[in-house]
Parts: sequence; structure tokens; C-alpha cells
Amino acid sequence: MKISKKILIYLCILTLFCSCAKKDPLIGTWNFTYAHANNESDKDKEDQYSSYTSFVTLSGDNSFLLVDHGEMSPITTSSIPKDSVDENTNNTEVYFGTWSVKDSVIYFEPVNHKTSPEFTSKIMSLNTRNMKLNFPEQKHVKGIDFKYKKEDYNDVSQSKYNFTTDELNKWRLKSRSKQTKEKIRSKIENALKFSIAFLEYHESEDKLATKYYLEPLPFRFYGNGIVLKHHYKNEKWNDLFYDEEDASIAYDMLKESFNNVASVPKEISKNPIKINIFILKETLENLK
Repeated sequence: MKISKKILIYLCILTLFCSCAKKDPLIGTWNFTYAHANNESDKDKEDQYSSYTSFVTLSGDNSFLLVDHGEMSPITTSSIPKDSVDENTNNTEVYFGTWSVKDSVIYFEPVNHKTSPEFTSKIMSLNTRNMKLNFPEQKHVKGIDFKYKKEDYNDVSQSKYNFTTDELNKWRLKSRSKQTKEKIRSKIENALKFSIAFLEYHESEDKLATKYYLEPLPFRFYGNGIVLKHHYKNEKWNDLFYDEEDASIAYDMLKESFNNVASVPKEISKNPIKINIFILKETLENLK
């Protein structure tokens, strides 16, 4: 039985419409924009969040990455004095795990949360571009909703560079016992594979990669390459290992591999993200 072109076009449009309609509006990457007080007289207090940065990537496979950087965390309710926050302060936390929604509440179940197995956020308002959240645990600052703007509408689980998976984020878990060199190497490999997947996703989608997602890797990322930070300046990276001895072994492994990276090919020498991907891949390949 032949199908007319008109019917075929109609079926294609209907299929496309149905597939788009089924997509959860929460899926994508959101960037914190500001905190808004419900009380009209408190609007001027928004400037206290000028040093706070946050991103959350919600994947269609229900995995997530949430970046929390700055003077205050709506998750841990810890507050850092403004004067102590500067570009050299490593006060970034990256949580990974699974998310779900019930009755307009997002339930985050992070694998690497330090204080509790779950945190929640009430969705105050949501459309395809903006989302306003209220974290119930934010008790010491009443009436604050956190507003996010969608930066990436894509579902990262549909990409071969899905950087939100548990498998690629296991390195973020602290080792609970002494590790063999093989286990230490495996942890480093996992961290490098995550960073490569993260950058390759953004390179393939021609999107700006936010460096906070790469914390607490012991690297500084620049437009013309990567610098390996000194061992003593990597407190949060070192803390992922069981003790100082294991952390030192890990750093020596990484340093030896990093120092043997080949020269950046001329054809990519003017492309910052390709340069960084090349260096990370070389570091991974040289790891012994």
C-alpha cells in the first residue's frame, strides 16, 4: 500500500511533535542567575549572592551534576565570609547522582554528598527558559528562591560524551581504604576520562565549557594549554585519596604522565578546547 507524500509529511510532523512534547522541560543545563527575596523590602539583599555561582545539568537518564561555587551553598547551608572568597579559593563542590520529580519537588540523590543522602528543591516556577527553586534547608535565609536560566537545551544522555553518568564520576568518591598503585591509577584514569568526555561534549556541540565542572582536578585550564598545579595546592584532589601517602603516589603518577605529553599539533594550536582535549588524552595514554 502506497502512502501519499502529504500523509507521510503529516506523520513525520506528528512524530516530531510527539517526541518534543514528551521531553521533560527540566532536562538540560541551567545556570544560576540570582536569588530573589519574596519580601519586597529584601530585594536589595540579592547582592550577597554576587560571589555565588551554580550550574546544574539534568540528564534524561536521570543522572545529574550540580556545581556549587561561592560564598554560600543552598545545599549545605554553609556560609563563607565574603572577604575570604577570591579566584584562588577552592570552595567549589560538584555533586553527582540521580534526580527525580514528585509533586513539584526535585529530589536529588547524590552519591558523593558529605552530610546527607538526599537534598530537595521545591520548583516555584518553571518554563523552558527559566526555573525558580526554593531549597527547604536554606533556613537561615528565609524567603529566598534561587533562579536559574537554561543554557543548554540538549539531553546529554543522548550524546556519546555523556559526562553525567555515575561511571564517569566515580573518581569523585573518597577512597575508604589504602589503595594499590593499580587502584590509584584507575582513579586517575576515571578522572581523565570524565574531563575528556566533558570537553568533547562541549566541543562537539560548539558550547562554552564551564571550568567549575572539572573541579577538583589538579589542573589549571587556559586557552593555550593546561598547567598541573603543585601537589600542596590540591587539597580537595588529595582528599579524594585515603591518606597523604596515596595522594602523593597519585600526584607523582600524574606528573610523570603529564610531563611526557607530546607537542600540540599545529593544526589545532589555535583552538583552545581541542588543545586541552589533546593534552588530557596524551596524559591518559602516558599513564603508567
